Amino acid sequence: MPQATGVQPRATAGRVLRGRSQVLVIGAGPAGCAAGITLARAGVDVMVVDRARFPRPKTCGDAISNHAVARVEQLGALAEILEGPHALVRQADAVFPDGSRVARVYQRPGMIVPRLQLDAALRGALGRSGANVVEETSVRELAPPPEPGAVGYRARGPALDWRAELIIAADGPGSVAWGAAGRPNPRGRNLAVAATQYLEGVRDLEGVSEHYFEHDLPCGYGWVFPSVDGVANVGVYQRADAYRTSPGHLRALLRAFLERHHERLAGARPAGPARSWSLPLGPAAWVGTRDLLLAGDAGFSVDPLSGEGIWQALETGIMAAETARDALAGAGLTPRLQRAHARRCTRRIGVHCRLRAAVQDGMRWFVDRRLYRSAWARTGLQWAYGRGALEQSKTV
Repeated sequence: MPQATGVQPRATAGRVLRGRSQVLVIGAGPAGCAAGITLARAGVDVMVVDRARFPRPKTCGDAISNHAVARVEQLGALAEILEGPHALVRQADAVFPDGSRVARVYQRPGMIVPRLQLDAALRGALGRSGANVVEETSVRELAPPPEPGAVGYRARGPALDWRAELIIAADGPGSVAWGAAGRPNPRGRNLAVAATQYLEGVRDLEGVSEHYFEHDLPCGYGWVFPSVDGVANVGVYQRADAYRTSPGHLRALLRAFLERHHERLAGARPAGPARSWSLPLGPAAWVGTRDLLLAGDAGFSVDPLSGEGIWQALETGIMAAETARDALAGAGLTPRLQRAHARRCTRRIGVHCRLRAAVQDGMRWFVDRRLYRSAWARTGLQWAYGRGALEQSKTV
């Protein structure tokens, strides 16, 4: 079995890595690292596999809420992040089409950290935790136990044939677990799309993240985040059912956003190509099945209002690991333990996702009817926004 020291290469060319462990975690992003670290610290024999070789870039908005920062510190990765490129976020502004704003100040700062650095730091903490880690190794198939009453899955890929008592799927959108469990891909209100463009030379509002609510981005927004080493992450986000009725392609919406705010972005230059990605939104319809748990984007945990997913990935990764630990210490992932895990995920993530999806619909109504022009309406919004009403991933 591979050892957990340093970066582990994939199986030798032409050979298949075979073995078994108590838990197999698929994916070494934030959710997978959180799960792997939690399990290794509990003394569980855990293998983590990822199809990529780290460090690797990842398309993202790069924002980490202050609660996510606390989780990253708990997992042992914050010190490395603080030594690298990052920006602090001390304030957030909601900006409306007439230029009016409502603002809030965070009790503790959040951060902007490129995913290259964030994921590398978490990957390093994973290796130090004692987990077994193999990179450049994908899982294409999850085979359930062949007989009723048997325990564990068999994970197969081009260079992998692995058995585990429990699987935690943390492999993002399109997870191999979705097919294994016969679950459809998310759509409509359970899916969002986003596009981002790194820009150099953006005039910084130091420590302020800006969220622009626009008429052509219903159930979404555009953003300008604080620069990291002179490069700002700028993008657009929209729920899929609203995007489907939009007149333009996602990248056309991004171009329109950049052009509409040409004064704000005067002098800015592209620092790379525009990139897009999809986000499975909470609340999750399911968080696992027999001997199989989901975490992160694979578990439909992204915040519908903001599109934030890092805190949710860390949180669901830790919760899945704790449930796996309890299953191994007891009678396995019994129906009772599955229900308890589902209730915990609902309380921690799902309830807030439902509430924030309702707020998202309300923001669409607020912008469509141009209520941002009303002083009393802005005062009410400032009261709620400034207090951090319905926030789960950050403290205001």
